[in-house]
Amino acid sequence: MKRIPVKTFNLMDDGRVEINLAPDAANDDWIRSARLLKKAEQGDKEAAAKLKELEETPMVEIVD
Repeated sequence: MKRIPVKTFNLMDDGRVEINLAPDAANDDWIRSARLLKKAEQGDKEAAAKLKELEETPMVEIVD
């Protein structure tokens, strides 16, 4: 299986533009990210590290 990163903008064959609003794990799991952000703002370093990890983890699409 080949994995490719999900792009924010994709140009379709017919000229339309497809917009992906969740190109990383933090945007895909936004409720968890919001909870981690709240804890990080209160000084929780573990939550801040996990949030950073989610923000830096790109979503992937599995292709043949």
